[in-house]
Amino acid sequence: MAQSTIHKRPMKKKIDLTTGNILMKLLIVAIPTLLTSLAQMAYNLTDMFWVARVDRVGFSPTEAVAAIGTAGFLPWFGIGMIMIVKVGVSVYTSQAAGKNDKESVNRIASNGLLAMLALSLVYVIYGRYFNHHFVGLFNIENDNVVVMAQSYLKIVTTFGFFLFALNLFNGIYDGLGKTINTFYIMGTGLLLNMVLDPLFILGLGWGVEGAAYATVVSQGVALLVYLFIYASKRRPVVMNPFRYFNVKAIKDIVFLGFPVGLQSMFMTSISIVVGVVVASYGDIAMSVARIGSQIEALSWMVAAGFQVALSAFVGQNYGAGKMLRVKMGYETSLRMLVPYGLAVNALLFFFARPLFGIFISEEETLRVGTEYLRIISLSQIFMILEMMTAGAFNGLGKTVIPSTISMVGNALRIPFAYMAVSMAGIWWTISLSSVFKGSLMVVLFVTYFYLYRLRRSRDLILEN
Repeated sequence: MAQSTIHKRPMKKKIDLTTGNILMKLLIVAIPTLLTSLAQMAYNLTDMFWVARVDRVGFSPTEAVAAIGTAGFLPWFGIGMIMIVKVGVSVYTSQAAGKNDKESVNRIASNGLLAMLALSLVYVIYGRYFNHHFVGLFNIENDNVVVMAQSYLKIVTTFGFFLFALNLFNGIYDGLGKTINTFYIMGTGLLLNMVLDPLFILGLGWGVEGAAYATVVSQGVALLVYLFIYASKRRPVVMNPFRYFNVKAIKDIVFLGFPVGLQSMFMTSISIVVGVVVASYGDIAMSVARIGSQIEALSWMVAAGFQVALSAFVGQNYGAGKMLRVKMGYETSLRMLVPYGLAVNALLFFFARPLFGIFISEEETLRVGTEYLRIISLSQIFMILEMMTAGAFNGLGKTVIPSTISMVGNALRIPFAYMAVSMAGIWWTISLSSVFKGSLMVVLFVTYFYLYRLRRSRDLILEN
């Protein structure tokens, strides 16, 4: 990124992560993100809870869950597009904040907005006018599932700009370490979503379409809150695309975030291919995959919190030249997350049936779901390690490393999924690939710091 004159005075509108107790600073950033993820998990589970009860308004619960499970892959792919800009904005914001460079922060945010607007336009056009093409990829034989999936996609993608804009503002706050603001705003939207779900899905009898409308209304309200903040004196940055327009800044943001976004979109593409294989086993398999992935939020919501925290923590300290503090921050995170990951492993294995039974009571679906959770339980700690370490790499600006590992690990799922002779074989493919990714990610990060110490020792010797 092009650098402007560096302001030596500390920036007031950031959380300074370069000084003070490491554990406390990590928690200051991680806990609000964790709470946001918890709110997201609560919403997702609530969404599944109400959708699974659409029999009260004349729909099949299994078909409805399968439809949302199918349609959900496109918004997931959209998140990958979002990450291209969000990661670049967040990392560069944290590094500029570590240097107290206010003008760079303003320039990053302004050009990030332009890049995000361009990507959202592509997402909206495809989702609104070509949703039938996307749903057709799954070769679903149940016409009811196809119609509901297409209706859901048409609604959520028409208002796709809400999702893209929200994540841009979240990325700015994440880079400044002010994740508590993200929690307040996103938490408000998610709470509204939880209130609207039963009203739209069952009260108005809209079924799957009701879930879609509840989502876009809540996103729109959260976006209005952000717009109000940025129009006031309490705005964290000055966002003016006309004043700060800079082609190089846009290229830098996209270049840094592209590996992460590509990895996310690649993972979604792999999941779509695996989803096609899963769909060949029928509506029950699709429903199990959808509900089971929401239960796994027990792992990813915590990992997501520390991923954001470490990205901001590492970014600010890297910008300030405090590499020893970067290493200590990573080790502190490990000491907290490893025991938690082991606990989730045990919970999903020993309490698989009652956990799945919260959402659905059909015996065959419950049996398959129990098997799914027990197999996938093995990988939870490795999923946490993968996401946490990816955040640390991202903060260093080394986005290619975690993205490459993730893409290779996810690509392995395709041949093994096709070779599987049962649904259980597919679940094992997903689980073991997560074990591979998490293990390799940690090994490479430890190796990176070992090599860094060797380079640093050599430079000190040469200087003396």
